[in-house]
Amino acid sequence: MTTAAKSTFGTKLIWNYRELAELISISGPTQKVDTIEVTSHDSASAFKEFIAGMIGGGEITVDGNFITSDAAGQIAFNTDKQARTKRTIWIVMPMAVGAAWTAEAIATALEMSYPHDGKIGLSATLAITGKPTLTVTQTTGMSGLTGIEETDSTALEISPAIAVGTYAYTCTVDTASSYVKLTPVAASHTIYIQGTAVDTGVQSGEIALGAAGTDTVIFIMAYESAKAPRLYRLTVTRPSE
Repeated sequence: MTTAAKSTFGTKLIWNYRELAELISISGPTQKVDTIEVTSHDSASAFKEFIAGMIGGGEITVDGNFITSDAAGQIAFNTDKQARTKRTIWIVMPMAVGAAWTAEAIATALEMSYPHDGKIGLSATLAITGKPTLTVTQTTGMSGLTGIEETDSTALEISPAIAVGTYAYTCTVDTASSYVKLTPVAASHTIYIQGTAVDTGVQSGEIALGAAGTDTVIFIMAYESAKAPRLYRLTVTRPSE
């Protein structure tokens, strides 16, 4: 029989609608059901008896490379941990799988490692509060994306053509442009661009770009209720002067 197994490569952890960069492994949630012993003198054959008790949502653990420039991901995660801030999290499996876990979670641990002959590493633990939800139906996805830049009111030339199952796009702006505004189209979806909610067919606010001579990757997450999200990235090139 041909296996239906899928590769894990490309799985993402989304914390507060932003992805954490360069994770190497993601594990969990480790859900567990407590047991309550109800053994009595009448228990058959002197075997202990149990009934199901409370269910724990469990923990999620991650390991990765520490990326100092990941301000909205790893750095924001650390800030939220120190502030004890609860966030919405997603484990989004590869787009070809079309499944995801979502839950509310609190960052409970963050550890960094500095081996003498290796990389700076990052490990973290997230405690789930409440019930985590597994969705195995993928959302319909984004059907349109347009935009404008700071110095030009004409539409951005986004490539390739927008398609539901195409997840990586590019465009180039004027050197003088320090921001773009995007208009996503995904009917009946919740849409987040760089962690900010944007309604379908409505232009976003200003999305800051890096300095001239750099690329800025804009992260777009779109999902319908009770469905696994689709994750899109628009790489905006701002040429050197």
